Amino acid sequence: MTYIASFSSFYSDACITYATLSVAYFALSQNAPFSYQSAWWKRVLFGVLAGLAVLYLNQDRLLLAGNIYYSLAMIPMILVIFFGGAVSGVACYLVNFGFNGGFTLDNLFIGSIILPLLLSGVWRTKTNRVFYLTIGIIALYRIIVVGSFVNFRELWLDILLYQVASALCLAICYHALSFKQRHIHAFFSMRSKATTDSLTRINNRASVDYRMMLQHAERQSCGLMLLDLDNFKQVNDTYGHLAGDGVLVSVGAILQDCVRDEDFVGRYGGEEFIVITSSYEPQHIAAMAERIRTQVEEFDFITENGDVIRMTVSIGTSLYLAGMSVGKAIELVDQALYDAKLEGKNRVVSSRLMSLSQLAERVNRMVAKKPKRQ
Repeated sequence: MTYIASFSSFYSDACITYATLSVAYFALSQNAPFSYQSAWWKRVLFGVLAGLAVLYLNQDRLLLAGNIYYSLAMIPMILVIFFGGAVSGVACYLVNFGFNGGFTLDNLFIGSIILPLLLSGVWRTKTNRVFYLTIGIIALYRIIVVGSFVNFRELWLDILLYQVASALCLAICYHALSFKQRHIHAFFSMRSKATTDSLTRINNRASVDYRMMLQHAERQSCGLMLLDLDNFKQVNDTYGHLAGDGVLVSVGAILQDCVRDEDFVGRYGGEEFIVITSSYEPQHIAAMAERIRTQVEEFDFITENGDVIRMTVSIGTSLYLAGMSVGKAIELVDQALYDAKLEGKNRVVSSRLMSLSQLAERVNRMVAKKPKRQ
């Protein structure tokens, strides 16, 4: 009696496996490429979704003798370990363990395959060679274990063909996901190059313009700070442009350290930086600007030659009020920065628009109440 007819389910099972993991991988890569280093909840979710695919694949079995059977349930488990790491692999196994009988011989057998993968950390050295070596060892292990419980002479063709077909499905899904992974990484790499300043690794001028365009389109008020390093030309003239670049990098890091996660930091051009704050409260903006000014003043910028450079920064603060033009908002904060320079540098000067912060609150409430167009 032959069981090769059961192979007709391979195509649909392979499609289910790839579709589930592909959609999950894409959805979890919206803000950054998904990997074994992603947020823990993303890795858990990836494993849970793979576990649901495992439960579906357990329905299609190649019965060999009694309770001994083959299925494709191992495929999603192996793949999530390669692409999501230990957390995803454990989450996937626990879903199968909890909904497929608990402490059964089959689950213990699966655990004996998963555990070595987790201990070896195959996701850290994910290469085609490691992948094919892994599935080869797993296939051999499954043949040996099952062969000790069934009449291997009678079923050898089904056993071998099933392992070949399983390995083929696994390889197809692996390479398809790897292809998607490479393209997602390439996309984020290109986006980063297009929106990130190559020197300071913060947002570049294009990103600043886009962020202000969004504030205008969404009619959201915000706080603005325009910063300019004082006497920066003297740094380049005295210590060289390499030292000047080091100062710019350090200032970018100081800005990122001083703002909140919801705020935006960008290099506006040359030695000028801009901060767009979600808060438009004058007291909050003034306190943040003063904190930045103090940290820059107290920071020791050390060159490669060991020279210590002390810098100061002038800061202009203002608001963007929903409905006003972006150009006008930039003009006002630029004027505040100009006034800070005229008044002696190393200080924070606010524009006259700061007195209208209550108007920003009223406008934002009106925008929030306005029904959105369908």
